[in-house]
Amino acid sequence: MVEVVAPGVEVTTRDLGAATAPTPQVHFLSNLYELNPSGPLPSPATATIRLQNPVPDGDVVVVARRPTSTDEWEYLPATIAQDRASVSFTTDHFSEFGLLGFDLGKAIDAFKRDFIDGLTGGLTQTADKPTCDNEQRARGDGYSVTSYSKDTLFWCLGADNAGHRILKVTNNRRYPLLASHRGMDVIDNDIDRGQLSSLSRVIAGDKAVIAPSGTVTFNADLSPGTSARITTEADAIGQSLYALQTGVTALLQILTRFGAGSGIKAVDIFNKMLQGKSCLDALGKGSGAMISGCLDAKQIMDVFGYKGLLLAPIMVACPIIAFFNSQWNAFADQFNGNSIYRIEVARAKPVASLATFAGKWMGHSRLLTITADRKATEHVGSGCCNPVIDLTFTLSNPQGNPGTATATITVTSVQLHDWSWREAPPKVGQTATIKLADGVITEPLAGGTYCDHVKQLAGVCGA
Repeated sequence: MVEVVAPGVEVTTRDLGAATAPTPQVHFLSNLYELNPSGPLPSPATATIRLQNPVPDGDVVVVARRPTSTDEWEYLPATIAQDRASVSFTTDHFSEFGLLGFDLGKAIDAFKRDFIDGLTGGLTQTADKPTCDNEQRARGDGYSVTSYSKDTLFWCLGADNAGHRILKVTNNRRYPLLASHRGMDVIDNDIDRGQLSSLSRVIAGDKAVIAPSGTVTFNADLSPGTSARITTEADAIGQSLYALQTGVTALLQILTRFGAGSGIKAVDIFNKMLQGKSCLDALGKGSGAMISGCLDAKQIMDVFGYKGLLLAPIMVACPIIAFFNSQWNAFADQFNGNSIYRIEVARAKPVASLATFAGKWMGHSRLLTITADRKATEHVGSGCCNPVIDLTFTLSNPQGNPGTATATITVTSVQLHDWSWREAPPKVGQTATIKLADGVITEPLAGGTYCDHVKQLAGVCGA
C-alpha cells in the first residue's frame, strides 16, 4: 500500500507486482509501484509504503527508482518508521519505485574481506616497462645507473639525438608513490593528464606523484663528478594513500555485487576524493582522520553520487571504524616493505690520461709537441732565430682530470745549442713533473710555460 502527499497534484498509483533484485546480495522489501503523473513535480512529494512484513533488523533500506523498466536503478534515501512496518521518502518526480534492502552485517563482512584481500592479494600493478631511445649511448661519457632489485619501479635511461639524458620511471604498484628527485627535474608526468591531479598540486610539494602504472620523465643531464637520485620512501602520506586506494577498491567491489558498479573506475573515485579539502587534510594523520576526512557519509555521497546511498551505511558503522583502526599497522607493514625504492644516476668525473697532454703547445720562440703515445719533442730558442736546446722525453703516470692534470716526464735525449742559463741543463734519464692547468703546460726542466691555441692568442705564454 502506498500513500502519497503531493501538493497540487492528483496522484495515481499502480502496483506492478514483485520486482526482481539486481543481484542476490540485495532484495526488494516491497512490490514495484508506478506513480503518476510521471516526470518532474511542481514541488517535492512525500510517499509512504506500508509493508506486509516489517523491515528486518540490520537491513539498510533505500528507495530504488527508475523512469522505465529498461533504465538503470537510481537510489533515494528512505526513513524507516519506528515500528519498521512502513518506509517514507521524498521525491521531486514520479516514476517506478520500490524499496530495496540489504543486510548491513553481511556488507560489512564483505568489505572487510575485500579489504584484507586487497592488502594481501598482491601489490604489483601490471604496468608496462618504459622504453627509452639510445639506451647504450646514454651510458657513455661517464654515466652509470644503479637501483634496487625489487619491482616497485620500472625505469630506463635514454638520450635524445642532441645527447640530453632522460630517465623514465614507471610505478609498478597499485597505489600512488611519492618520489623525491634530488638533482633531476620533472620533464613530463602523465598524472597531469587527469589522474590524481589534485594530489599532485596539493600534497606532493617538491615530490613527484607517480600514479599506478604511470610514468614520470626526469631530466638526467648531470655535470661531471655529480649524481642525482630518485627515491620512493615509506611515509605517513604514502601509507594513507595506500589505505585509501585499498578502501575505494573494496567499496567498488561491493557496488558491483549490488549491481551498481557498472562504469565506475577506482582511479576516478580516488581522484574525486582527493579533490575534497577534508580528505587532503586527513592524509598522513592516522586511521581516524582517514575515515572522517575521506570515507564519511558526505564524502561518499559526493564522489559516488546516488550510488553512495548503498555504501555510506557501511563506512559509518562502528565495526568498520574499529576495523580500520586495527588494520592501520597492517598498512604500515605492507607499505613500508614494498614502497621503498632508489635509482641513482651518476656521471663520473673525467680522469686525465696521456692523451690529455697530446697536441702542439706554444710559447714565445719555443714549441712543445706531445703525441698520444706519450712521446714529446721540445724546442727552445732565444729571440727569433737562435736555438738554445732541443730535447725529447716520455710521459707517464697521468693524474687529475682533463682540466687540471700532472704527469711524470723522463728525458730521453738532450741537444744543447747555446745554453747559457744559470741552471744546469737537463740530462738523459732525469725526471720531473709536468703540469697542465687551464690550457697552459708548465715544463720545469727547460721550457717554462706552453699554451694551447686559445691561451696563446691571449698572450699568456709570452717571452
